[in-house]
Amino acid sequence: MFLLGLIGVIYGLLVLIGLPYALITIRNLKDRIAALEARQEGGGVMAAPETSESEATEPPPIPAPAARAEKTEGPWQSAQTKSPPLPAEPISPAPEPQQAYVLRAENFARLGDWLRANWTLAVAALSLIFGGLFMVQYGVERGLLTPPLRVIGALILGLALVGGGEWLRRKFGDVSTPSTKHLPSIFAGAGVVVIFIALLAANALYALIGPGTAIGGIAVVAAGAVLMGWLYGAVLPAVGLLGAAAAPFLVSASDTDATPFYAYFAIIGLAGLAIDSFRRWAWVSALALALACAGLTLVHLDVGSAPGLIGAAFSLGIGALIMPERRLVPVLDGVPPLPARAGQRPGFPTLLGATGVLIASFGSSVIAFAPGSNPTEFALGMGALMVVFLAITFWLYRAPALDLTIALPGLLFLTALAAQARGHGEIYQAFRAFIDAPPETPMPSTLWWLMGAAGLMAAAATWRLNLIATRPEPDAPVPAHAHALPWALAAAAIVPASALVIEFLWNPRDVIGNYAWALAAMAGAAMMVLLAQRRGARAGASRQRDLGLLAAAAILMISLAFFLLLTKAALTLALALLMVLASLIDRRFDLRVLSWVAQLGAAVIGYRLLIDPGLFYAIERASWAEFALSYLGAMAGFEATRRIARKDRPMLVAVAESALLSTLAMTLTLTIIRYVDLDGENFWLPGLCATSWAAVGLAQVWRIAPSSGAVRVIRAVFAGVSGIIATGLAAIEIGAVSWMANTPTGIAVNGPPVFDGLALAFVPLALTLSLGAWAMGRRTDRLARILRLALIPGAAVLTLIWGFFEIRRLWRGPDLSVPGPSDGELYSYTLAMLLVSLGMLAIAVMRRSELLRRLAMGGVALTIVKVFLLDMSGLSGLTRVASFVGLGLALAGLAWINRKIDAHWRKE
Repeated sequence: MFLLGLIGVIYGLLVLIGLPYALITIRNLKDRIAALEARQEGGGVMAAPETSESEATEPPPIPAPAARAEKTEGPWQSAQTKSPPLPAEPISPAPEPQQAYVLRAENFARLGDWLRANWTLAVAALSLIFGGLFMVQYGVERGLLTPPLRVIGALILGLALVGGGEWLRRKFGDVSTPSTKHLPSIFAGAGVVVIFIALLAANALYALIGPGTAIGGIAVVAAGAVLMGWLYGAVLPAVGLLGAAAAPFLVSASDTDATPFYAYFAIIGLAGLAIDSFRRWAWVSALALALACAGLTLVHLDVGSAPGLIGAAFSLGIGALIMPERRLVPVLDGVPPLPARAGQRPGFPTLLGATGVLIASFGSSVIAFAPGSNPTEFALGMGALMVVFLAITFWLYRAPALDLTIALPGLLFLTALAAQARGHGEIYQAFRAFIDAPPETPMPSTLWWLMGAAGLMAAAATWRLNLIATRPEPDAPVPAHAHALPWALAAAAIVPASALVIEFLWNPRDVIGNYAWALAAMAGAAMMVLLAQRRGARAGASRQRDLGLLAAAAILMISLAFFLLLTKAALTLALALLMVLASLIDRRFDLRVLSWVAQLGAAVIGYRLLIDPGLFYAIERASWAEFALSYLGAMAGFEATRRIARKDRPMLVAVAESALLSTLAMTLTLTIIRYVDLDGENFWLPGLCATSWAAVGLAQVWRIAPSSGAVRVIRAVFAGVSGIIATGLAAIEIGAVSWMANTPTGIAVNGPPVFDGLALAFVPLALTLSLGAWAMGRRTDRLARILRLALIPGAAVLTLIWGFFEIRRLWRGPDLSVPGPSDGELYSYTLAMLLVSLGMLAIAVMRRSELLRRLAMGGVALTIVKVFLLDMSGLSGLTRVASFVGLGLALAGLAWINRKIDAHWRKE
């Protein structure tokens, strides 16, 4: 045992004394070899005088002021040094804003070059750290030293390494002497890590000191490390941060309480930020925050302490905001991190500040999002997100570059609210448990706290919005109205968004009832009105936009209350009234945002008329009063909005017109369906509904030509949708009647001949298409010509189909599936085809249309084909004789008429 102890002491001395001597000797040899190689490459001529070994090991003589200046300036030296007279213009060229600060290719290349040239130093630092670690572990494994002696030994080793590094720095400098370059940083950094290991072992392994004492000691050591970081080169913070981050995982036991490590990793991050604050090494801050966040993540996976994670995240976030510029109230007014701007890049303090907000926000959201969090932890997480929101609002009022970060805690607040319901957290389950609670159980106050937090954030955002309006900065990189937009959105959106998340995911009406929840919505609306009044009392370029957003939020909250309290028909009417009121307010105060609200209202009304409660409710369940109130009230609202809208709101006018015409088509269709009942034989319904949609589509097409931009697009979309619906319904109608004619279904065609169900199915649609073709003929644009060429054949085909089935009904009776045809039916088809051809020929003469004349003669040819192919075999007796004789006489007459027409036209 004594021999083993002696070997351990000898090993410690070798590490403490022999390793530095070996490193210095190796460095001297490398420098001499490099000098010889340089001379050899120069031609082998020993032009420069040789340097003796003693001269190589000693630093060159430096004047006293210069020797002191080599020591990197600390905060106090830089403050006391008098700077020489500065030139008038300019001090230094502007930095390249396009370059990154840390993750740059040249930085990685420089790191690789340094490791290739100084890998022995990196191994030396690692060996020294493990030497201290093994000293503690040796004591544990062998039991030769008592726990206090083990810790004291590690502390002595760490202090010796720090002292040796400081002696080397004072004698040779950290970076100025080639033979000892970076050696002071290696020894001092390794010593700091060994001291960290000793303190952690004293608490985690031996319980010699409590967590508070351990963290206090670590904080003192970290403060000393920060001081050394100001005086040493860049190697010391790298060694210290990496070693300190790894230390807890090397000395802690499996049964150790890891809660103090929250504070430990926060101290590591703050130490790195403090070093970078004076040295301006961006990579130090990036490394410190990355290591701290990684360590906190691992610790939280093991411990799961909500206060510990939030405290550490807040400490890092505050440090990232304060330390870069060393201001208690950060001043960051440069280019914001988002959105990216070509040729511009935010300053590194701005990026650090945004990172701090990110760390604090996500640290809080981890607690709020945790699936197994208890009510206290959920409340702590949501409260922490609210605190981050308020801190950005009130504390960072002089940091407009970070204005957009206000979206982060706000969105995470809403997401956590949704996740609690979707994940069936304890708070949500306790809230829903009130449904089955005894009558004397008080109503849960969960929603009031959540809505109160949202209201507090909205009020804070409005305060910041007013502050920006009253304190514009004309020389700022971003205009004041652009700075105001995030705050206007936050003020206007947080309360309605919270209410909607609660409404759709928490289902509060099932728990506390419609009335109580509607009162909460109206209270939110009243608050939005109050905030709008406070914003309206201030001036500013964004005043109208901000007022519009806040007024829109109030209208949305009122709409939510209407959804909760009113019946289906009354709700549709109330939404139409709100749409009209939004248009009126926009017309009076020029609040463009309210025109968007009116358009949204039109969309919601359309959704209610079509889907929820929708068409089937209007047909089967709604009374005539409810039906009229819903559809006529909606049409009145659309028409009023169209007339009230400002002249510079073409999009609102287009939406109102389109909604009005669509609702008119639906109203006509549903009225017919509700009113007309032909003993249940409603095969004509698709054709009648197609008529309404075709009329709507044609009206939209008529309005497309004078439109442009988004208005033209929206009208084209409505016209296309209406046309597709009409075409589909017409196809269904044709298929239904054809099926009736070919399949014994028992469905009869009711009504008198010609004015029966067949006419109701095809004639209105054919007339609508004919009127549309006539209207398109009055215009000269290309769209009208193309559409006219489609409408005319469509109307003709529908007319022919109706005529065919009507003749069949005349001969076979109401049941179209009766076998046939009879001789009279075939003869009637021939006669009808001749009459149609003659009518087309007459129209061709009146319009001087060669095309119509050709079509008429084509109809004659088709009649001839029909007679010779069908009538010859299908007719019999005198009917066949009459058919052929009549056809011959008719053809002769048509030929005579055609020649007269040719002669008349040639004469003209």
